Amino acid sequence: MTVGPALDLELYPETVTEYEYDVPADETPATTCPYCERPFRSERYVTYHLGVSHPEELTDDERAAFEDEREDEEFDLLTFHVKAAVTVFMTYFVFTFLYALVWAG
Repeated sequence: MTVGPALDLELYPETVTEYEYDVPADETPATTCPYCERPFRSERYVTYHLGVSHPEELTDDERAAFEDEREDEEFDLLTFHVKAAVTVFMTYFVFTFLYALVWAG
């Protein structure tokens, strides 16, 4: 489908059916996905990829590994959020304290 006679623009581009992954020449992937052969730098990444992209094809062991990996990821994310909240709170406290010292001084 095109837009108007003067413009030759496609409104519905061709869908991507196959992805290409460029691995730098000086690197070799640590592992690849057994289903789509996508390269990964670590076993952790491929485990998470399997659970997200290929859930219907997982074996029981792969599913258990994915669940463990997802729990670890959720914990890491919670830890990051707590650290970020504490950092924001401490920054606010320090600037408020310095402001009070300047005006009291």
